[in-house]
Amino acid sequence: MEKRSVMYDQVDSDVKKLMPCLLVLFVLANLMVQAFVTVSPLIATNFNISASTASIQATITTITLGVCSVVYGALSDYIPVKKLLVFGISVLSIGSILGFAFQGSYGMIVLARAIQTMGQAAISSLYLVIASRYLEGSTKIKYFAYFTACFQLAQAAGVLVGGIITTYISWQLLLLIPLFSILFIPAVMKYTPLEEQREKKKVDIIGLVLFSGMIVFLTLFVDGLRMQFLLIMLALLVIFMVYINRNKEAFITPTFFRENKRYIRALSIVIGIYLVQFSFSFVYTFVITDGYQEALSLVSYILLPAYIAATIVGGVGDKITNRLGRFNTILLGMLMITLGLFVAGLFISQGRVLLAFAGILFFVGFNTLYSPLLDTVTGTLPMDEIGRGIGLNDLSINISGSLGVAICGKLIASRVTEGVNIFSINSHLVTYQNIFFILGIIALAAILSFQLSKKKLVNG
Repeated sequence: MEKRSVMYDQVDSDVKKLMPCLLVLFVLANLMVQAFVTVSPLIATNFNISASTASIQATITTITLGVCSVVYGALSDYIPVKKLLVFGISVLSIGSILGFAFQGSYGMIVLARAIQTMGQAAISSLYLVIASRYLEGSTKIKYFAYFTACFQLAQAAGVLVGGIITTYISWQLLLLIPLFSILFIPAVMKYTPLEEQREKKKVDIIGLVLFSGMIVFLTLFVDGLRMQFLLIMLALLVIFMVYINRNKEAFITPTFFRENKRYIRALSIVIGIYLVQFSFSFVYTFVITDGYQEALSLVSYILLPAYIAATIVGGVGDKITNRLGRFNTILLGMLMITLGLFVAGLFISQGRVLLAFAGILFFVGFNTLYSPLLDTVTGTLPMDEIGRGIGLNDLSINISGSLGVAICGKLIASRVTEGVNIFSINSHLVTYQNIFFILGIIALAAILSFQLSKKKLVNG
């Protein structure tokens, strides 16, 4: 008994030394997303391509992140996380070298960003797997809070680094930033827990390919709302369902969903609230450029206080949860998100300050609820299925967020709500005001769903 306690203390100590390293890696990898959004106009000019073509790298990155989150999560249930982490860091570095070496080709830049994202997904997914598997109680929630704080820190750093490098040096140097991740391989090798030998299991290549294809075409449909992508996705879905029903060795089976009904309920809450996450920044850019007729660069500076505030709140998220309780903290976060959306809509014609305040409410709200919501999701699963659960949770966040952006894009392009001018504001702002209100109503619906599901999340 004493020997087991000593071993547990050693693992706990090693994990707490590993986690800061993974957080630095997470920031290094994730700041690239915002940095490349910032430099998209320069990429378009550099390669003489349209803005929509320049955005392909962002779409491919989203697809890759969503698919790989599930893949790494599933693999971590039977492949040691140490091997997967070293593989992810190696892939991230290879993408950096490849992109910089072939910086004259836009196609190679897109490929390199996709490869980098494959590595990035390993770091983010496996951080959450390690925290869920080896940490307990308030300690686990604390490291979830650090994770979401570092996500916002990466967003803010991406804005600043993208602007500084493009102003004073060259945007191509952004590709080399993740190369510093190689320096952390020794720490990963030393402090990642030695896991018990699990039953050897063949990697379900067919299942992963079918699943990945399904998600790729779902994301393409969400991004462009083209019916042919939806039909291909549905066809792959049918094939995938037949396959997992007939193959007991599939990486995920119908049994997983039948035996984890509380998980499905928790995941539905995630999908509902994260439907609005990416939409705020997306609509925000059009409010500034089209509604206010200001330069696009102003968006980053107005949102920067929101990113900083969200980072600070994320860092103390465990203390908020300990004080209020898990479900009350989730509810508080949802209420702040909803309030942020309605403040943005109601005061859209009052200028930048109130819109910036709405952004603070919105992003702080998401950082407030992330840790307790993730703890709720993972708490519904047995230990040996946490990897797959986290992967599907990350995928749900990416897909629902992308769907929200696609819907907002269609509403902006069609101007279908322009005739509804309740507050008689400037015609340039009517569409965006109504979209903020629609997003606010969606967030209210998510709150209602959460309130109705709380008892079932506890008791099944």
